[in-house]
Amino acid sequence: LMETLEEVKQIEDFIDFITNEKIDVCINNAGINKIAPIGDISQEDWDSIMKINLTTPFKITKAVSKTMKKNNYGRIINISSIWGTISKRYRASYSSSKFGLVGLSLAAAAELAKYNILINSVSPGFTLTDLTRTVLGEKEMTKITESIPIGRMATPSDISKVVMFMASSQNNYISGQNIIVDGGFTNV
Repeated sequence: LMETLEEVKQIEDFIDFITNEKIDVCINNAGINKIAPIGDISQEDWDSIMKINLTTPFKITKAVSKTMKKNNYGRIINISSIWGTISKRYRASYSSSKFGLVGLSLAAAAELAKYNILINSVSPGFTLTDLTRTVLGEKEMTKITESIPIGRMATPSDISKVVMFMASSQNNYISGQNIIVDGGFTNV
């Protein structure tokens, strides 16, 4: 319980800080996942995934939007996942959180656009990271790569370029969109 209270205090302190600062851009990028059959998902794992992947971005968006409304400007980008657009076995908790994050992005975008606050989500597909290599291994990565129309996994740079554009002042009309960056994987 003490650890939970400390976590809550840290989030509250952070939200107090961000509501008193001028913030133009917010990127909600934290995420956790645990792959398991639905019957084996513990309530603790479900709650943890929802807290990190959906509840915290909601709280942060709520806080930064107050400041952005005062300044009549803001860009919020929520990092979702292809598993927030499609799903597969053993992804019930993760997909639920990421579908929810896309929904949060759409609803908040509709509400806050009149304040020049543009909110979008970016949904990466398979991306070459140390975590991907550790979780999948080379054999599975090769198999997945063969199913991506572009013929390769994304690099972190592929994803960050889209996020940078969405966060920049060059984006002055895209709002309420979920931009899928997956090399065509979800289309086949």
